[in-house]
Amino acid sequence: MADYPIPPRRAPRKKLKMPIFGNMMGGSSSGPADSGKNFTTYLFGIVAVVMVAQIYLPQLWAEKLYDSPDELTEMTLDGAIRKKYADASDKKEIHYILVVKEKGNARKKIDLYQANPAFFDQVAVPFRVKKDAGSLSVRVTRFAKPDTVLTIKLLNN
Repeated sequence: MADYPIPPRRAPRKKLKMPIFGNMMGGSSSGPADSGKNFTTYLFGIVAVVMVAQIYLPQLWAEKLYDSPDELTEMTLDGAIRKKYADASDKKEIHYILVVKEKGNARKKIDLYQANPAFFDQVAVPFRVKKDAGSLSVRVTRFAKPDTVLTIKLLNN
């Protein structure tokens, strides 16, 4: 025998198990043998759902952009201007965009690319606008001045 004491043998520790992943890390398994296969199936399904959502969700959430002369003429407005900005990513095509929040929380995004920018310059964010279908006359309600009727003039392309 040896001159030094030998400690008693300890029982092996139990392997830790995660609820979804199971025994996928190998070793002796007392549970189902295909738990790693289930994890791969779950992972593949999650990735597929995310890729499909990435393709279709932006199209569903996108607001309709009113930009053609016919749409501008036939559109009705009754709400307040919430955003006003210009998209000048291309110097030849400057898009003047107004976001109008109507009654009932409906939003309309108007692109005045084919219109004279004078209308865009005369309106501001807190103003209320009202427009009937079939005309390009817009009644603008301001807080400090009386109501003004502005006309959207379309450019001939």
